[in-house]
Amino acid sequence: MHKEHELATGQQPLQGLIWTCLSAALILLLFSSPSHAQEETDEVDEATQEDVEELSDFSLEDLLDMEVTSVSKSAQPLSKAASAIFVVTQDDIQRAGARSIPEALRLVPGIEVAQINRHRWAITSRGFNSVFASKMLVLMDGRTMYTPLFSGTFWNQQSTPVENIERIEVIRGPGATLWGANAVNGIINIITKKAKDALGGRAKVVLGSNNIEGYSSYGTALGEDAHLRVYGQWFDRDDFVNAQNNDTNADWDLGQIGFRLDVDLSSRDTLTVQGDAYDGRAEQTIDIFNPNSPTLASVLNDTIDIAGANMIARWNRKISEEQDFTLQIYVDRTERTDGLFKDVRNTYDLEFQHRFQLGDSHNFIWGVGYRYISDDLEGGAQLFASPDARRYQIFNAFLQDEITLVDDELKLIIGSKVSHNDFSGFEVQPSIKMIWTPAPEHTVWVSASRAVETPSRALQDLTINLSPVNIGGSPVIPAVIPSRFTKSTELLAFELGYRIRPADNLSFDLALFYNDYERIATTDLRGLNISGGLPFLESIRDNKAKGRSYGLELSSEWRPLKDLRVSASYSFIAIDIKSVGSTDPNFDGAEDSSPSHRIVFRANWDITSDLEFNTTVYWTDKIRRFDIPNYLRLDLQLRWRVLDNLELAIGVRNLLDDRHPEFSDTFGRRGSEVERTAYFWMDFTF
Repeated sequence: MHKEHELATGQQPLQGLIWTCLSAALILLLFSSPSHAQEETDEVDEATQEDVEELSDFSLEDLLDMEVTSVSKSAQPLSKAASAIFVVTQDDIQRAGARSIPEALRLVPGIEVAQINRHRWAITSRGFNSVFASKMLVLMDGRTMYTPLFSGTFWNQQSTPVENIERIEVIRGPGATLWGANAVNGIINIITKKAKDALGGRAKVVLGSNNIEGYSSYGTALGEDAHLRVYGQWFDRDDFVNAQNNDTNADWDLGQIGFRLDVDLSSRDTLTVQGDAYDGRAEQTIDIFNPNSPTLASVLNDTIDIAGANMIARWNRKISEEQDFTLQIYVDRTERTDGLFKDVRNTYDLEFQHRFQLGDSHNFIWGVGYRYISDDLEGGAQLFASPDARRYQIFNAFLQDEITLVDDELKLIIGSKVSHNDFSGFEVQPSIKMIWTPAPEHTVWVSASRAVETPSRALQDLTINLSPVNIGGSPVIPAVIPSRFTKSTELLAFELGYRIRPADNLSFDLALFYNDYERIATTDLRGLNISGGLPFLESIRDNKAKGRSYGLELSSEWRPLKDLRVSASYSFIAIDIKSVGSTDPNFDGAEDSSPSHRIVFRANWDITSDLEFNTTVYWTDKIRRFDIPNYLRLDLQLRWRVLDNLELAIGVRNLLDDRHPEFSDTFGRRGSEVERTAYFWMDFTF
């Protein structure tokens, strides 16, 4: 850890100790549970461990039959899903050595993951990437993780320990018919483990060349029909350096605790209650507008304080094999404060959905939802909102019918979502899909969908004064001002997919897409305005661009030997943006903000039953907009199960390069380059 960081954050060891003690206290509390519950825990834990050990031995047929829920909001085999879907399992996450959700998402074909600094990422699907990427809906166990402030995700705030994740289901392409607004270019659905799937105790320590992390959890059976898991995590991740080999003031530390309770209320009813609370800080350096400086500019070495808590309750009743319903409610509070801005936000969400079968041919799913959001924003000279507090609501309803035209061979899926929000009013988002399975080894699907990206709080209410620029020898402050007349960006998407398993040990998955966008957001030049004796070059939010994109995503998996799994993926995208009367000089910035080509290659070799070697290779094409060259990244890992309850691993990320840039930040925040890092972990279960 850098010496300056140690001196500036003397309270961090104390903070880490507090989080560790809280986690330990929760675990010790559970050790006092009745002996009969502990015996059941031990028995189930052994069974769970056996399941984990057998996971890597699954055949390709088993993996293709894995149940996913993101495509139709009900369980179905992955091979029968009429969408471009990819699943990252817990085994994939551990073998890749990923320590965060963004790192795990690098494995997904068609998903663009670019790290800007230690705690900031740009993540999207099928183009339009930026640090404020707003066309990707992110969910965790049914809770929306994106912020309505800018319709994107604060990845350094909304997180969870990777050990808690069961799988990540990623849909490339729109899913708005079921999931609603902002599910435009894709959906990331993070699903955590059930309490009964993580019984017993677990403690994990990760030591890296620029990070230290600790994780602990304990799961127990509360009688025959209830299971509880509690967990705690704390990490301190040091910053990367820039191209000049200087520290970039982007350290990141965070502590988080949480629980999950699963109860079988009856043979037909289940109840899940879960919650998380977190507190942390992330550093940044910003070039800012400063009205008190002779140059109207200064450099701010700043700290972002992040905190929040959430809780979800979900009740599911299975009426029959053909009918069930789910009622879910969650509350979520987030707080984010830095030297420029403070955002305090409360979200209350209620959702009901019902699935039933009508006759032999129609499988319906419908639902309604309501969301209430209150926020309070405090700004300054650089950023400020008007009004500084808002209360807004979202109403929605959806209906989808899966029609069987030919048994076990041909299905038609039609549906639509209708929603109302306070920014753009009513929105209708329909879709039609057809899936054809002429043989068990072949699946073909085609779809057409409409999706919208609704205007955000930032577009309609937030004024941003940027760091001054020199025009004619005098400083001028570029200012982005909001507009209440911004409209939803609209997408018409067409997709064609084909899955094939030509042999028992070989499979391919191909998706082709064509996207047509209308009313793309622009920032149009309005002119020079003198305010308070200072010159502001004002630009206003608008929707004066349109565009199209097309491409393909191909993934394959091959198992030449029982103990060797080889997988590869390739994605290609082309984007063309045109002005519709825009004066925004960067209206077509999305054309060159995404790599045209991307390749991921993985090889996982179980050398023995206790020793494995994992290799992951990423090749990413250049990003022209920021003059970032293509890069090749090689990650290696050796993992050894020393004892039945003790695992050790060593690994290195970015072996071939000491560092490389992946993206560029905006609004004056300084980025860094992703460095080569080595790590070691010890994972102990009890």
